[in-house]
Amino acid sequence: MKNLEIALCDSCTDYILKFASFLMERSKVGVHIFTTPESFYSDENDYDIAIMSEEFKEIMSFRPKGLLKEKYFLCENQELEQDNYIFKYQSVEKIFNRIPGLRDTKASIKKSNEKSNVTAIYSPVTHELQLPFAMALCQSYRTYGKVLFIDLEEISILTSLIGSNNSFNLMDLLYEINTNSNAFDLSKYVQSFMGFDYVEPFTNPNEISEIDEDTWRDFFNALLKENYDQIIVLFGRTINGFSKFIDSFNKLYVLGKSGDYFKRAQEQFFDYLEKLEANVDIEEVILPMSAGNLSDGAYHIEELLQGNLGVFVKKMMNANGKNEIKMCG
Repeated sequence: MKNLEIALCDSCTDYILKFASFLMERSKVGVHIFTTPESFYSDENDYDIAIMSEEFKEIMSFRPKGLLKEKYFLCENQELEQDNYIFKYQSVEKIFNRIPGLRDTKASIKKSNEKSNVTAIYSPVTHELQLPFAMALCQSYRTYGKVLFIDLEEISILTSLIGSNNSFNLMDLLYEINTNSNAFDLSKYVQSFMGFDYVEPFTNPNEISEIDEDTWRDFFNALLKENYDQIIVLFGRTINGFSKFIDSFNKLYVLGKSGDYFKRAQEQFFDYLEKLEANVDIEEVILPMSAGNLSDGAYHIEELLQGNLGVFVKKMMNANGKNEIKMCG
């Protein structure tokens, strides 16, 4: 059964992101965020349910293409609440329960006797968009259940992009697993962003080199026992024991760049994998975009995921036979 496609339209980014995060945690749906009437107007997709603030109502009627099967309007006056008009300033759960089509959807839950799937990402050319690419994959796989993202870059800007910090990071988690692998609480390390969970990455670029192969093995084994359908691991470098862990991955995306210079490094890495006789599904991905136009500091991670990168990942996943969450702006 095809997932419902939901359009969320509101100019308040914080509000709409919290709304989207709630939906992706509670429902098996595709979520599309629009923060300006212009972006909604230019979009040509069909949606099963559109939830929008009143500023989007007028332009809705003039969209040249795209069908809206059900429409709900978020009103700021509680006295106007009736039928498809819903009071905006109440809990998202109450709004959720007012919409029958959403109440009937549920996110998948991994059975306790099933192992999580592990998807790994590695860029031998250290692609500048490897982190946003990994996050776009997390949203895509979220359609199929709970997703945990592990960022193993030496220097990661994940927390600065998201704008959130935890008291504990990946190094703390590894230490606890190493000293007490049978009784650790993952929940104190996990945070959520737009429907997927993540652990705050290393803060010191030297830390990853200090972790030995046995600790990494205990780490991955411990994660596989957690209640996640999909674990996405972004490698910034090959960790100790990397060659031995490859066979435990369900999928390995090798992220590259176009051009002869970068192609040489990619071919060398594929030769390395061939010598290992790695038993893993490997897919090379050449991103047709770069971060060269993102240097003015005026962008947000949401915009990266909703723009050309998000569209690219959607097409890639569809080509692989997946129906995934699509974010477009």
